[in-house]
Amino acid sequence: MLEVVVPIHLRWGDMDVYGHINNVAYAQFMEQSRVQLMAETGFDPKNFDEAHVVAHNSIDYLAPLDYQPEPVHMYLWVEQIGNATYTVGYELRNGETIHMRATTRMVCVDLKTNRPVRIPEGMREYLEKTLKTN
Repeated sequence: MLEVVVPIHLRWGDMDVYGHINNVAYAQFMEQSRVQLMAETGFDPKNFDEAHVVAHNSIDYLAPLDYQPEPVHMYLWVEQIGNATYTVGYELRNGETIHMRATTRMVCVDLKTNRPVRIPEGMREYLEKTLKTN
């Protein structure tokens, strides 16, 4: 499994009234990291005829994250590969503290019909590079 770790630079504007990073920012961190995951596995969306769209996000907030100028780190991997879907797993860490665990279920969709399609073999190969096996 290729381990993908993405540094996340917190923004002052990500804070809520309590001085913690707001829950909405976590979904943006997930998107940013997912794009980096695909880039690091060699995925180029221009090489495929389908879109990869978010079907479901699930986020568990484990510990508050306060603003800091140093980056935190998103660890991510592929948890499951189906026929037309795949699931990305995440952990947002600051040192030894895990602030968030999450998953995103992605669906491959034909751009012409807007219907789910099988994951192309080339894309499946990219995904398998980061498949986490227990």
